[in-house]
Amino acid sequence: MRYSFEEDRALINACIDGDIKAVEDLICKYSPLVYRYVQQTYLSSNVPYNEEDLKEQHNSVFVLLLEKKCRKLRQFRGKNGCSLASWVRLITCRSVLNQLRENSGDATWINSRVPIEDASDIFSDELGAMEAMEEEEKRRLIKGCIQKMSARDRLFIKLHIEQELPLSKVALVMQISVANTHTLKHRSIERLKKQVENAIKEKY
Repeated sequence: MRYSFEEDRALINACIDGDIKAVEDLICKYSPLVYRYVQQTYLSSNVPYNEEDLKEQHNSVFVLLLEKKCRKLRQFRGKNGCSLASWVRLITCRSVLNQLRENSGDATWINSRVPIEDASDIFSDELGAMEAMEEEEKRRLIKGCIQKMSARDRLFIKLHIEQELPLSKVALVMQISVANTHTLKHRSIERLKKQVENAIKEKY
């Protein structure tokens, strides 16, 4: 189904304003398209893939769309008849190609990488070990640690911790069971803590 420019803009504005329902709607509406675009990019690049590859790239795309206070969505202008679906397709293709370039180990690919912003500011009250550090230093350290995590973990942290989406809604959006979201929450936080601990050891 094709949405009008006004519908696209209303959805984007609601996401930017932090409307949790709008974020949920965005992911639910465009998940099938993202999966299809990811698959098409793999096929056109003649690169083998499996279901986990598709899921990982799918999650990466929505991380990009929602991070930095929806910076990628803010960049959508809708010029020359370009729809939000077309914009999502562009983000998806670039995201997949960036990952393929990095995985290839080809310096030429890496040097021609399409710029993608750093991870968004996400903070967890459970990271008590960080309380003694200066706020800005803590911010940079956590951002770097989150960037090293999988797209699945990053999307979960984005939805549940930053957007404060309940686990039942996260399960729906990420197409996993509620039981799995509880497991994912525990493991994501533990992995983030481990990343932070290692970063502190390396720094000091």
